[in-house]
Amino acid sequence: MRLTMCFIILAGLSTAQLTDWERIHQTLHRYAPVIDTKDFAQLDQIFSPNAHLNYTGFLSNVNGLPAIQAGLAQSVTGLRTQHLLGTTIIDIDHGFPTLGGKKANSTTYFQASLFAEAGTNLTTLFGYYVDDLSQGHQGWRIDNRKLVFQGTSVQGNAAPGPPSP
Repeated sequence: MRLTMCFIILAGLSTAQLTDWERIHQTLHRYAPVIDTKDFAQLDQIFSPNAHLNYTGFLSNVNGLPAIQAGLAQSVTGLRTQHLLGTTIIDIDHGFPTLGGKKANSTTYFQASLFAEAGTNLTTLFGYYVDDLSQGHQGWRIDNRKLVFQGTSVQGNAAPGPPSP
């Protein structure tokens, strides 16, 4: 049923709109393996050079790709992670492109499991990302990301570390 509904929604789009939708989807979903493999240099394939990040704590107001790379690296230091991205809603502005290219916004639900290196503790975070994207010469990139937490679960006998995106 869900797959059928997806096809119905996408069926009304032109080939160019479908291509944009898929490229945005790939940009958004590239985030999980980049964070989990700690390959932070690849964040330039996800975020624009002047992107803004608003998560929580020390990641509540981060500006620019180098600061985002450093902040996200710090947030998972000493942890093994597994980020799962689920439902993604993408709205693309197919009106007149601005001088900077097309614009889009999206909401993507996530579940992030954080494992202490010792393996005795598991923290699971639940929430969603709200993104503003633009299409430039390098493709679709996130210009602004806000993380909205919906819940946390802790298993094990150690106190959880700082939240990770």
